[in-house]
Amino acid sequence: MNVETCSGKERLPMRKKWIWGLAAAAVSLFAVFGIPEAVQAAEPETALEGIYVENISVGGMTEEEITQAVNAKMDELKNSTIQLNAGNQSIQVTAGDLGLNYTNTDIACQALFAGQRGNVLERFRVQRHLEETGPEVLELQFSVDAEAVRSVMENQAAAMNTEAVDASLTLEDGSFVVHEGQDGYVINADASVEKVVNYMSEEWHGGNGGVVLVTDVDEAQGDTEQLALVHDALGSSSTDYSGSNSNRKQNVRRGAELINGTVLYPGEEFSVEEAVVPFNEENGYAPAASYEMGNVVETYGGGICQVSTTLYLAVLRAELEVTERSNHSMIVNYVKPSMDAAIAEGYKDFRFVNNTDAPIYIMGYADGSEIGFIIYGHETRDPNRTVTYESETLTTTESTTELVEDSSASYGSVTQKSSGHTGYTARLWKVVTINGEETREQVNSSTYNMTPDTYAVGTNTDDSAALSAMRSAIESNDLSKVDAAASAYPGGQSPQTTPQPTATTAPTPTTDSGEDTSDDSGETGNTDANSGNSTNNGDNTGAQGGSDASSQESVASGGDGSQGTSEQTTSGQGSSASGEGGGT
Repeated sequence: MNVETCSGKERLPMRKKWIWGLAAAAVSLFAVFGIPEAVQAAEPETALEGIYVENISVGGMTEEEITQAVNAKMDELKNSTIQLNAGNQSIQVTAGDLGLNYTNTDIACQALFAGQRGNVLERFRVQRHLEETGPEVLELQFSVDAEAVRSVMENQAAAMNTEAVDASLTLEDGSFVVHEGQDGYVINADASVEKVVNYMSEEWHGGNGGVVLVTDVDEAQGDTEQLALVHDALGSSSTDYSGSNSNRKQNVRRGAELINGTVLYPGEEFSVEEAVVPFNEENGYAPAASYEMGNVVETYGGGICQVSTTLYLAVLRAELEVTERSNHSMIVNYVKPSMDAAIAEGYKDFRFVNNTDAPIYIMGYADGSEIGFIIYGHETRDPNRTVTYESETLTTTESTTELVEDSSASYGSVTQKSSGHTGYTARLWKVVTINGEETREQVNSSTYNMTPDTYAVGTNTDDSAALSAMRSAIESNDLSKVDAAASAYPGGQSPQTTPQPTATTAPTPTTDSGEDTSDDSGETGNTDANSGNSTNNGDNTGAQGGSDASSQESVASGGDGSQGTSEQTTSGQGSSASGEGGGT
């Protein structure tokens, strides 16, 4: 059996014996009609004239020359533009980007042997075709790399993904406007890769082309009919923050901004924490005071708790369902006890559910002096029904004095490090009046930790007796004994309380002025775990002692936003060491 070679590579031998019989019969015909000289040619060195690979005339070329010509053709084809279409968008890539190649890698041998090798009938056919009909064209079998196609899908075509635009609600010039939603689409990468691979290997024959990618519909959400129901003010609240510094004002404004425009459908839950995080510069926050482990520290987002607290009061007035609420670890001064709602990333959140039969829209604002929220929806409550909220202080624990040693400070010197906070237990009542009949329901209970006024006392002396006397005075937490010890020893310094540095000293709050001076100082993730947390109605935790009439407050439901005036706590609240409060 004959074996033909091309550049030293074996050609497949004839596999069917009957071909030889057919060839013998053909010899008889050739004896009659004559055998073309080329059919009887010896080992070919060049391809016959009229042989083409695609549109390349390879007649007269050697195998090596044909290979070079084919490679040059492939380089040209790799620059072909393939347009990928999705929806009303498209991108253009090259065939090379898709990993274009060809699978019939023996095409040079095929071209060289066409009409010169193989069975006698095939040779005769090719040569007669070249003489009578025209060129013999050999086609390249194209393929692409599936992984290269996938990379194009993920890194380039993905830019054509179109997010759905949900039906929405905006407040424009005092009126609500409903906006229709619009579906989006997302490219189905797996199906699109398969489609591109099939197109390039089965349909594409070179040159520019295009494929419509497979997409999945991203359906728009929202109900325009439901949104159209929103037009009533269900509850509102506002608090004063005019006394805050610029950083805290920035944080309050940013928090209100992130919540403003929120729409909740019936049954949906809202998380203040999720809406306002992360607390960093990139998200528009600045460092301001916040509570941490009974101390006041500077953190990004300080003041955000006034945002959540103000929203809490609006939610109560709208009578939405509160699912999570925590009080601060220490008292705040812009609302009465148990009217606050603290935020601490990863630790405390304020959450509520829209329990009405229509969507609600939350409008928030902060103008540099006042922060406020108005909750709009579909009012179905009895107009003869009124709701108020009353804060009741149960117990009060006055701030104590704590002295700490400072061995680097001069003997007997006293420096205040932090101002204390009065401790409280309190609860909040919901009072409903219908046709003159009143019912009361406990909303929450809260415990606010007492923190001491902290002073650093200097003990820098070489006199062991003086040192011993001063340390004994420090252990007593009695400033008069510190004074006595400093005066008792020659060379001792008569103590004089040193005020805090200007950068960290806060003004003494005036609780009856309506000004926000010490602020809430908020919470951080390390807040004292002893702070109260109450979400269940009727919870009477810590409900011992009598009512403090000075901390009673009425809060009306509904309204147009004018009811939420600044709500002050009782006296006895010290200012924070770092100035204004904030809260994260």
